[in-house]
Amino acid sequence: MIAGIRTVQTYAHLRSDLEELLPESAPSVRALKAARARLPGLRHLGVVMLADTPEKVTAVRKLADDLAARANNYARDLVEAVRQNSDRESQFIERHALTLMDPEDVATLRKAVEARRDFIVSEELDLGLDDAVGQPPPIPWKEIQEKYEKRHGITEAKQHSRFESEDGRVQVVVLQTASNATSYDADRRLIDRVNQDLAAHGITKHKGNGITVGFAGDVAARVEEMDGLVVDLGISSVLVSLLVAGSIVWFYRSIGSLVVLGIPLLFGTLYTFALVALPPLRIVSLNTNTAFLGSIVVGNGINSAIILLARYHEERARGADRRQAMSIAVSQTWRPTLAASAAAAVAYGSLIITEFRGFNQFGWIGGVGMMVCWLANYVFVPAMVGVLDPSTPMARRASAANGKRGAGSRLAAWLVERPRPVLGVTLAAVVACAAGLYMRQSSAIEYDLSKLRRRDTCDAGECHFGKYMDRALGQYLTPSVILAESAVDARVIAQRLRALQSTHGAGGLIGNVRTADDILPIRHSESLAEARKLAATITPRMLEDLDPQQRERVQNAISTDALTELTPDDVPKVLLTGLREIDGRSDRNVIIFPKLGGNTWNADRIGEFSRDVRAAAIVDGRAAPVASSLCLSSDIARAMMSDGPKATLVSLSVVLLICWLAFRSTRLSALTMASLAVGVTFMLGTLAWSGAKLNFSNFVTLPITFGIAADYAINILRRYQSEGGSDARRAVLGSGGAVALCSATTVIGFGSLLVAQNRALFSFGVFAVTGELTCLSTAVILLPAFLYLRERGRKTETVRL
Repeated sequence: MIAGIRTVQTYAHLRSDLEELLPESAPSVRALKAARARLPGLRHLGVVMLADTPEKVTAVRKLADDLAARANNYARDLVEAVRQNSDRESQFIERHALTLMDPEDVATLRKAVEARRDFIVSEELDLGLDDAVGQPPPIPWKEIQEKYEKRHGITEAKQHSRFESEDGRVQVVVLQTASNATSYDADRRLIDRVNQDLAAHGITKHKGNGITVGFAGDVAARVEEMDGLVVDLGISSVLVSLLVAGSIVWFYRSIGSLVVLGIPLLFGTLYTFALVALPPLRIVSLNTNTAFLGSIVVGNGINSAIILLARYHEERARGADRRQAMSIAVSQTWRPTLAASAAAAVAYGSLIITEFRGFNQFGWIGGVGMMVCWLANYVFVPAMVGVLDPSTPMARRASAANGKRGAGSRLAAWLVERPRPVLGVTLAAVVACAAGLYMRQSSAIEYDLSKLRRRDTCDAGECHFGKYMDRALGQYLTPSVILAESAVDARVIAQRLRALQSTHGAGGLIGNVRTADDILPIRHSESLAEARKLAATITPRMLEDLDPQQRERVQNAISTDALTELTPDDVPKVLLTGLREIDGRSDRNVIIFPKLGGNTWNADRIGEFSRDVRAAAIVDGRAAPVASSLCLSSDIARAMMSDGPKATLVSLSVVLLICWLAFRSTRLSALTMASLAVGVTFMLGTLAWSGAKLNFSNFVTLPITFGIAADYAINILRRYQSEGGSDARRAVLGSGGAVALCSATTVIGFGSLLVAQNRALFSFGVFAVTGELTCLSTAVILLPAFLYLRERGRKTETVRL
């Protein structure tokens, strides 16, 4: 009961955030925590509204206005700010343009205006003081305007405009959350509240009245991934339960077998999640990589019970009574199944040496699960058989048929008795797989992280609507934030970042760098003094020479309201997003907006961005934290590439040791490892030819497959050894069916990932299922065929003698 409650609680705490895959010590994770402690909410929900036809533009604008008005009345614990245009910040920058400039630039304008004024005066008085008659001195309005538009990220085209596309058919309302915390419940509540308001306009399921509505931003991405994970998990759990149960009943021809195997498996699975929740592991929640481990433990953990019960059925079919049959079954199977379970446990457990939490927790749960399930099977299966004998007359006949006339038995015998064709096909397949691996070695890793999101997100999800939102806003919504220790450090870091931007460093991903100095420059008092001088220089005649739009802008910039001393409280909050801290300070952070369309899903560019920006954030030996989704993605890719090979090497080494301990025979251990090597080669070669790539999720299948391959080979060879080491055909007939069933249940467990919309998990399932099938084929076909060939060779040699 306690174990069951603990398991339910663990599954109730699913986490879909990428940071859950990394250790607490990862730089990006530490930076995100520092940002949450220092800054108010930086997370956003973009509500993207699309007019299905041009005639619906007015309607979609009205919808955006109404939704913005309603959202302004949402509870403050849900929404901090609502935006549907950049008017306020544009008006502030335009009105105080001179004060926000560098004093040198204002002085340059003043001198140019003074020269123009002197020219006009000279021309009017006809003094002939200017040699360049008819050519008034230029005023560098355009150059300076472009400089500050780039600095503030607001172009003239975007001033006083809604967040909309050029044709008006796309409208965006941006809701800024009140907190940085990644609370799914709060994010879900916000989206549900927006959906309620949309329903009031006749829009349900994101469509209605000729308008399509979708969500974008980090809030939408989190809810989308989490909801998808829950749905995928529910579907996979049902499929695994039904298919495993069906396989057991079909194989044993007995409903009782389902009860005998199911109850120990249930206990083993529940005990697994309860044990890993205890100190020191404290795994009380599941992430994207570990969410499906329940299905995997079920599919893999039942293997030892299948072997045990198959041997029990076999002995009962030979006429042994219940007690005698179980005694023989336990004595003949406990050692090989323990070795096989240990090999699988080690394969999972090899991942615990990694720092990557997505691997580490997977290793602990999988490793503990294999051993706990083995123990539960050998404790409870004999007891269950004592109460409920699944070996009915029909089951006994089926067991006898499996050894004599079954289709699987006939196929196994046919293949084993033709070893040369089997070995020839194997050799050709190995060569083909090796060729595929050689040709794909430079493109074996998936660097485009966009291909690891949900399959439907770019068709009708956050990724799809996010592209509309980015174009309407003219920039990405969420910046990277560098948390400097002081204002001086922030200025140094910003200067370095702008140098990187000018040289296309940091992967070419830096679109705009902003500090408090860009919003309220430290020398704004000097600029104000120059601006007042400039205002006094401009004459009515000079204003009359300007076009109406320019005249209005200049008059605003030199008005009495514009030429007043600014304080931080005068600055719109939106302009200080990412800069203003919880305590009100806003002078020590640096924010970076990625370049729009800069390919921010490319792992190579993200890696360069992370490296260069972090290097720029080191001042006097102090590294300022860089809170960035780009750095988070980079850390995940780097951790995968660092930890994956280590786990694979450990798994291979320990599995080799277990094989030797299981047989105490160098020859049989070598055969096991050879079977493993060929199976893994088949797996990787097949995937190479199919175009599949390794990523942070499916990399884990490599060390796991070593344990799986050893599992099947150990059981076949142990049976061969128990038969006197002279009858490969009998060994495969005796254990091949049970091993195949073990593989089937494991395939079902891993195959549950094939229903996942998340493409990272789907690729995990593809790799794992492929490894299962290739390793099964080498264990029950190639290995016995090789042994049969050796036996035939020895018999021929004996006849000659």
